Amino acid sequence: ELLRRGIPAAVLVTERFVGLAQATYESRRLPGGPMIVMPPTEETEYSDPATMARISDEAFARFLETVVAPRVAAPGGAVRA
Repeated sequence: ELLRRGIPAAVLVTERFVGLAQATYESRRLPGGPMIVMPPTEETEYSDPATMARISDEAFARFLETVVAPRVAAPGGAVRA
C-alpha cells in the first residue's frame, strides 16, 4: 500500500522467501516490487532476536541509501532535496 501512495518501501526477505514475496507483490498487482534480499546463512536464518534486529538495522541502512536523495545546497545556501 505504501508504494501505491508513492512512499518508498521494500520488503526484507532471506533468499528462502523471495518466491513468497514475489507472489505477494503480484497478488497486489505490483509485480517486480522492491526487495532487500538477505543471503541464507546461519545468522539470517536461525538467530536470536537481538542479532536479527542488528541484521535488519544494517539492511535498513542499505535501503535508505538507495531511496533517499541526498540534500544539496542551492545557491544562496537554501537546502533542497
